[in-house]
Amino acid sequence: MEKNRLEAFSDGVLAIIITIMVLELKQPVSDGWGDFLALWPVLLAYMLSFFFVAIYWVNHQILINQAKRVNYPILWCNIAWLFVMSFIPFTTAWIDNHPTSFAPVCLYFTDMLFACLLFHLMVYLIACENGTAKQFRLSPRNIISIITYSLAALFGGYFPIAAYIVVALVSCWWIFPEKGKA
Repeated sequence: MEKNRLEAFSDGVLAIIITIMVLELKQPVSDGWGDFLALWPVLLAYMLSFFFVAIYWVNHQILINQAKRVNYPILWCNIAWLFVMSFIPFTTAWIDNHPTSFAPVCLYFTDMLFACLLFHLMVYLIACENGTAKQFRLSPRNIISIITYSLAALFGGYFPIAAYIVVALVSCWWIFPEKGKA
């Protein structure tokens, strides 16, 4: 199958996800800087989520560009990944209101973990379709990302600030995709 439809559909869904997130932002109650600065937890959550989606969009573009063609397992994995990604505005809005509460923080990072796992599965499925599955290996960066998101999902509710910082750092690591793979 041709990959251009998958790419166009994914681009549209990710654009809508980012749009929904910005529409969820609430304006300060007044025109003062103090009220704006009081929104710092909300703005940080939005920034982390925005860059999380943006980093995945860039890496998705690289991945799809590397694909020679797509098959049904790749299409369905991509749909599952987009489903998980589409949940980001919801989890971001929940942590906007409860930035250090256990359940919202754990769900937020669980969503990030599922996005990570499904994206790695998609990389593997594309490698299988391209005939390079024998060379597929999770790099140390892949493994560290999976471990970080897993720990944040399990324990982020106990240590929310530390979880945000560590996840932000690991996510920033993906601004520069790995050489030869997404």
